[in-house]
Amino acid sequence: MTKSIRLIAFALTLILMFGMAACKGEEVPVDTSSVDSSDVSSSDIPVSSEDAPSSSSEPSSSSNKPSSQKPQSSTTSRPQNIVSVADDPNNDIDIEDNIFMDSMVYTGYNLAKHRADGRMWEYVLSKYKKGLGWLSKISYDYDGGTSGYETNAQGLPDIAYFEKHDLVCASYVTYVYFNYLPNVVGLDTSFLTKPENPTLANDWYRAALDWVKKGYSYEIPFTASRSGGGEIRFKANQDIPIGSILLCNDMNNKSSNWACHVSIYAGYKNGYHWVYHVGNDNGPEFCAIERFCYGPDPVWPLSVISPPVNMRFAAKTDVIVKDQNGAVVPGAKISLTSKDGRKFDFGSTNAEGVVTKDGLNYGNYTLTITAPAGYTAAKTTQTVKLTIDNNSYNKINITLNKN
Repeated sequence: MTKSIRLIAFALTLILMFGMAACKGEEVPVDTSSVDSSDVSSSDIPVSSEDAPSSSSEPSSSSNKPSSQKPQSSTTSRPQNIVSVADDPNNDIDIEDNIFMDSMVYTGYNLAKHRADGRMWEYVLSKYKKGLGWLSKISYDYDGGTSGYETNAQGLPDIAYFEKHDLVCASYVTYVYFNYLPNVVGLDTSFLTKPENPTLANDWYRAALDWVKKGYSYEIPFTASRSGGGEIRFKANQDIPIGSILLCNDMNNKSSNWACHVSIYAGYKNGYHWVYHVGNDNGPEFCAIERFCYGPDPVWPLSVISPPVNMRFAAKTDVIVKDQNGAVVPGAKISLTSKDGRKFDFGSTNAEGVVTKDGLNYGNYTLTITAPAGYTAAKTTQTVKLTIDNNSYNKINITLNKN
């Protein structure tokens, strides 16, 4: 065999070896441009452990931490976004009242007391929360035995099981999307890719990226850096819909595309980007992205993926007002009041006798109508229910009497 032939054979062998490695799922780089190059290393900012918030990180390395075990193969490259943000019906979800907040309350979280204490959307250090009466009986699952899929004899999320065996970050998100939403709310999420292991954050990352690939969701660009005070400066390039999936990697390895923590975006309020998550012994709670860099296991924002846009996670409502003869009635003022007394003004009906509002949570409301001049209402108030029927598109018909 000539020298040139031997060289060609050697080159072909190398190509074959690299190809086999790729087929075995070796790590493929993912674009990490969402991390700002101006970030400051955590070693440059002194942080007292006494100030540790409810960390989004997994338990310490001495613990059996299922949601921190790195899979054998890494997440593949991000798919290209093929969903238009303008098509997202979930951009107007109410931060104060929505099904994702309801799913945390369902675990036993005392939101009513949290509100009554006047501390909603105020950051409270993790160590102080246990004495405030807000938290559920669910803690952190150090044994990894809870998937989030568990249901009771009624086919509902088995909260008693969670209280006994607890949850991790990933199994909490699994509970919300694949247990609470279908079994309590009635939203069919079965078409969505599920995490191969419901207790692993990185498997949630893969699943959510597949939502993007299939056109259900889109990835939201953002920048993140350290502020002079040590918090994360987090800025998204567009509004983040409530219910989005937030993935984080290890803060000490921000170039990694392996997710070690997952949470559900809860909205922006009072200077913080809030999430619902399980990050420590507090169990399900509110936390802030800006505080994720603190604690013994600090994490860093890796990816934000929207909720599926082909589903409505809040109700769109048309109120159609006509007179007794079927003629449209413009100028009728409409409002809805929730069971906890929050009022939502719709405004007045247009020339077609219609007024629309989006983003309201499901359930019962009191509708109030103020008839325009020349019309009277037999009842100025009535009870209406907003449901998930017709992809959560509700229509309420009202008849006024023309004088």
